[in-house]
Amino acid sequence: MFRRTVKTGFVILAAGAGRRMGGVAKCLLQLEGRTLLERLLTQLQPLRGRARHDLVLVLGHHAADIQAHVAQLPDSIAPLCVINPRPEDDTASSLRAGLRALAHDVDQVVVLLADQPLIDEADVRAALEAFAQRADGVRVQVPMVRGQPGHPVLLDARVREALAAPLLTTLRQWRAAHPDAVRLWAVDNPHYTRDLDTPADLDALARETRWSWRWPG
Repeated sequence: MFRRTVKTGFVILAAGAGRRMGGVAKCLLQLEGRTLLERLLTQLQPLRGRARHDLVLVLGHHAADIQAHVAQLPDSIAPLCVINPRPEDDTASSLRAGLRALAHDVDQVVVLLADQPLIDEADVRAALEAFAQRADGVRVQVPMVRGQPGHPVLLDARVREALAAPLLTTLRQWRAAHPDAVRLWAVDNPHYTRDLDTPADLDALARETRWSWRWPG
C-alpha cells in the first residue's frame, strides 16, 4: 500500500530581547567559532525540505543583526525570516507568526528555540520518531526531562491551523482545552531543556563542554 511521506515544517523562535544576557541577540552568540543559530540550522538541514518556507525563523528584537547574519549563511541552511511586530508579547505571538509563514502543506511542525546549544539532528529525529509512534488522538508532544518541559514541541496540522487562525488561540489555551490530545513525552535527554538565558549559563556550558564562546560582534 502506498503511504504518503509526512511533510515536516520547522519554526525557530528568536524574537526575544535577551535582556538577562545583557541585551544581546542570544542566537548570535558564538560557540567554537559558530553562532548558535548556524549550529542549529546545520543540524536541521538533513531533516528539512528544499523550500525555504519549510523552515521559518521568527525575529523581533535584534532583527536587523540576525538577518544580516542569515544573509551570510549558505543557501542550503538559510531559513525564511519573518518579523513578529510585537516581540514584547509572550512567545505565543512569535509562534503564530511562524506558523502562518510556514508552507501550507506541512503535516507536522517542529517548534524550537534559537538558544538551545546542544540540540542536534539525533535529538530532533528522536522527537519525530516518538511523535510518529504516538497514540491515536495525540496532536501535541512536549518533551519532559525530569518533570521539566522543553523543546522541540511537535504539533500536527490541525493544531497548527487552530493556532494560526484569526481567533488568536495560544498553544497554552489549546493544551488546556484538549488535555487528552497532549503527550508529555518523558525522556532522559537534558539537551531538550538546556538553553542560555544568562552569562552564568554560558560559563556553566563552557566548563562542562570546554567549548570557547564569544559575544555577538
